[in-house]
Amino acid sequence: MALTVSYTGQLSEATGVTEEAVQIAGGERLAGLIATLGEKHGEKFSELLLDDSGNLRSTVLVVLDGSQATGDLDSILLDDVQDLMLMTPIAGG
Repeated sequence: MALTVSYTGQLSEATGVTEEAVQIAGGERLAGLIATLGEKHGEKFSELLLDDSGNLRSTVLVVLDGSQATGDLDSILLDDVQDLMLMTPIAGG
């Protein structure tokens, strides 16, 4: 199954793209996909998403099909999800 993953801010800089299609298997959970994306895009990408304990940083927003995801990443099943957006904080002033 294909899933569109969108990146904003620093994540798009780390990946070099703002959007990509990712193939996932049935039963894939968000935690597993984030680990796979980290392996694909490298250390800088992973550092932006995950803290030293491997948990999603509290400043990262995860949006699944237009709704903010909440809860444990390992409990979020992606079977019916078509669009995933990962957002890091935007500084301004």
